[in-house]
Amino acid sequence: MKKKEEQLPLRSKKFLAYLIADFGWKGIIFYTLMHLQAKLSTAELTFLLTTVITSGVIQIGYILGQTALDKYLATAVEIFDNDEKKDDKKDEE
Repeated sequence: MKKKEEQLPLRSKKFLAYLIADFGWKGIIFYTLMHLQAKLSTAELTFLLTTVITSGVIQIGYILGQTALDKYLATAVEIFDNDEKKDDKKDEE
């Protein structure tokens, strides 16, 4: 079993990358909106929309990737546990 400190999300490089990306795009949007103060041209609006869409894809990819990894690990552990149980039964016979 892992120690409690090893289970913290901030120990994960993927989670840190996600946080940087998340705060990064929010910072870009905040800066752009404060700098322009409702004077959006077509290029600036396109930039903001692209930023929002890209960040959404990154967030969805991160969440789905973590979910797939968790499922893969749970399946692998279950397979190894089943193999050990079969080996134990064979040894008893």
